[in-house]
Amino acid sequence: MCAIALSAAACGDPETGDNRNPIAQRKKPPFRASKGPIFMTETRTARRSTRFLLLVLALAAAAGGWWWLTERRAQPTPVRVETLAAGPAAQVLAVNGQLKPGRTDKIGAPVLGQVIEVAVEEGDEVAKGQLLVRLDDTIARQAVTQAEATLAAARVDLEAKARAWERAKALSGTISAQTRENAEFAWRAATSQVAQLEAALAQARQQLSLYRITSPSAGTVLSVDAEVGQVVGSSNVLVTVGDLHAPMVEADVDEAYGVRLHPGLEARIAPIGSEARMSAHVDFVAPTVDPLTGSRMVRLTLDAPPEVQMPSGLTVTVNIVVERFDNVITVPRSAVLDLDKAPKVMVIEGGRAVERAIKLRDWPSQRLIVTEGLAAGDGLILAPQDIAPGALVVAAD
Repeated sequence: MCAIALSAAACGDPETGDNRNPIAQRKKPPFRASKGPIFMTETRTARRSTRFLLLVLALAAAAGGWWWLTERRAQPTPVRVETLAAGPAAQVLAVNGQLKPGRTDKIGAPVLGQVIEVAVEEGDEVAKGQLLVRLDDTIARQAVTQAEATLAAARVDLEAKARAWERAKALSGTISAQTRENAEFAWRAATSQVAQLEAALAQARQQLSLYRITSPSAGTVLSVDAEVGQVVGSSNVLVTVGDLHAPMVEADVDEAYGVRLHPGLEARIAPIGSEARMSAHVDFVAPTVDPLTGSRMVRLTLDAPPEVQMPSGLTVTVNIVVERFDNVITVPRSAVLDLDKAPKVMVIEGGRAVERAIKLRDWPSQRLIVTEGLAAGDGLILAPQDIAPGALVVAAD
């Protein structure tokens, strides 16, 4: 039986057809495919751990960002602040003007004639009576010469008539009354003739002087419009002379502000491009408004001659003091919001920006006078345009 069993073991299982040795099969190691499920379980666990770690990191980043934003919002914004104080102020009207000569003489030709000499140039200093332009005076000079000759002959005749009259008076007892009267009449006629010829000579000389054109006053030659060879008449301006040692200023002021100007107001004049400052006063305000420009002409006179002579036509800045105040609060125009509608400013109260409605005297100047809404000691925010009401703010150093 044992042999049969061995034979059966050697031959395999006849029912299953398995020729392998059962004993050998029991000695083989377990099937390695059983490790597959163990490997898949470990991979899933690692993935879950990674996802959890990423979720934790994302939550931490979000929490950090929220903390950073909230902490940043809590920081006050630095702003420039002016602590207001009451003091003297003035409403000043600033306009541009032009320097003009204190006196201007436009000198023309009093007679028709041809220019034969121009004795001055633009910029020359001239004295009163100095020659400026000379016209051809040939005919006028001939008239004077003729008048002088005629007068000389008349004076000789007068002397003869005077001697005859003296003789007639001396011989009044020996000559007829008619002869005496004739001598007297001849003397009187000769005397009258000489007087007439003297007047004619004076007129001829006066006419001759018109061909010699001189300056009516001392000053500076501002322009020369005459040329040699030019035929000129009474309608021509040959030379312009002005007084630059005592200049004045002319400015155009908008009619909205011109109504508050009057002679006597003080002013300061500053030439463009110069550090010089000159005191002046309003001397004249035009009574009418220019319909084309909507402005009124204002003339100012300098209180003292300038130290350095300045050219006519130079542009100057004019600051006219319209009104002075003793104890008021002023704010920069740039610090006012809604200036044309409902003006307001921002001040610091309890570390926050607070809107404050104000009333003011609107005037074309850099600082405005506040009449209501602010008090001395208020901290005015100078650049409120980007600051929200209620925002945390702090005065910048």
